[in-house]
Amino acid sequence: MKHLHMLMAFLTIGLFVYQSYLVLSRNDRLGKRGKIITHIFYTLLILSGGWMLTLLMSVNAPVQWVFAKIILLIAAISASIKAFRASATPAQQKMGIFITAVAYVGILFLAFSKPANFF
Repeated sequence: MKHLHMLMAFLTIGLFVYQSYLVLSRNDRLGKRGKIITHIFYTLLILSGGWMLTLLMSVNAPVQWVFAKIILLIAAISASIKAFRASATPAQQKMGIFITAVAYVGILFLAFSKPANFF
């Protein structure tokens, strides 16, 4: 399950970079298939992460950093929705992409460092 989660994280960030490129360079958007793929990636990412969280909690592992990752993922999804909406202004697009990128960097930092006493 860990490998599926890592693959989905990699693909989600890759899709975010591609969407950002489309919006910032050509002022273009993903089509219907791209939106469906985005939803599938997020769903598999959340389901695999939830499964691993239940496994970690069953052995009483410290999981405070996971809750921080969840909050950052919610922020990333929210900001990317605003950034990639067709009615978003260029300033909203840039700020949404920036907030999403910062959230993904924070998620990656937490994933690699796994601080034991985060809170």
